[in-house]
Amino acid sequence: MTVHSIVFFALGTINSIRVFGEQDEAVVGKAVERVNEIEKRMSSFLPSSDLSLIREKAGEDFQPVHDDTFRLLEKAVELGGQTQGTFDITINPLVQLWGINKKGDFVPSEEEIQKSLALVDYRSLHLDHQSTSCSLAKKGQSIDLGGIAKGFTADEVRRILIENGVQSALINLGGNIATIGNHPEGGSWKIGIQNPLAPRGEYAACLSASDQTIVTSGSNERFFIKDGIRYHHILDPRTGKPARSSVLSVTVIGNHSVYADALTTAFFILGPEKSAPLIRQFHVEAVFIMENLSVVVSRGLKERITLQGGACLHETA
Repeated sequence: MTVHSIVFFALGTINSIRVFGEQDEAVVGKAVERVNEIEKRMSSFLPSSDLSLIREKAGEDFQPVHDDTFRLLEKAVELGGQTQGTFDITINPLVQLWGINKKGDFVPSEEEIQKSLALVDYRSLHLDHQSTSCSLAKKGQSIDLGGIAKGFTADEVRRILIENGVQSALINLGGNIATIGNHPEGGSWKIGIQNPLAPRGEYAACLSASDQTIVTSGSNERFFIKDGIRYHHILDPRTGKPARSSVLSVTVIGNHSVYADALTTAFFILGPEKSAPLIRQFHVEAVFIMENLSVVVSRGLKERITLQGGACLHETA
C-alpha cells in the first residue's frame, strides 16, 4: 500500500500527516498549506496575525478579521459559556504573567495575579457578524487560541483529506490526533495515552478509535516545583492560578477536534465529577489520569481502553 507522509513544524509544534492509499501526494501538500494559512491568521506571535491586530486595538475599536478567525472566536466564546468560564481565550494576560517554562520558578504576587485576572473575561470579546470584526472591551486584553486552534486545524486537515478521497489517515498536530477510517492493516487505530509522570513514549493506557479525534491536555510538560508546590501551565481563568483538581492529564475522544481540544482544558480544571454533565452534553468520552495514577473513564470507553502498568480503573458518568 502506498503511504504519503510528512513531518513539519507549525503552530509552535511538530506535526505529522500520514495518508494510506493511492491518492496523489499533492493532497498532503494541500493539507499542510491549510495548516500554514491558519497559523498566519491565528498566531499570538506574528505581528500581522488577526490576534495581534485585535490586541493592538483592545479597548479602542473593532478589528476586521478573516472568516476562519471569526468563526473560531465565535465558537470559543460559546464554549466559554458552556464550560462555566473554565475555557477562556482571553486568558493570555495571565499566561504572559506566569510565563511557565520562560521565567524559571517565578511565582507572581497575589496583586499581580488580580491585576491580570481583571483582564480575563471571554464575555468582553464582542463580535460584529455584519462586518466580521471583533473588539476586546479593555486595553491590555489579548487572546490566546492555544487551547482550540490545533483542534480547528485538525478538523480542517481531516476535511481536506476526506474531500480528496482519502479513506485511511492519521493526523497528529502536536499530540492532537485525528483519524480517518481504520488502520490500513485492518481494525481500529490504537492510540496511546502518555503516562504523565513517565518519559515520553511510556503509556498509561491505549485507546481504540476509528474516524474520531483524540486530544490530551496534561501538566507534565510545562511545569516547575517551588517550595514543594507544583506549578503547571493549565491556568484556571476563575482564580488566575494553575488548576488544582487532582488531575494530571485529560484525554477527550469525539467526532470534532475543535471541541475535544477546548474540552480537555475545561475538564482538567473541573475534574471528573464536575465534567460529567459536559461529557454527556457534547457526546464525547474522556479519560482522566489522577495524581495517584488512578484512571477515571467515561462509561462509553470501558470496552475501548486497555490500561498499562497495573493502573486502577474507575468510571465516571
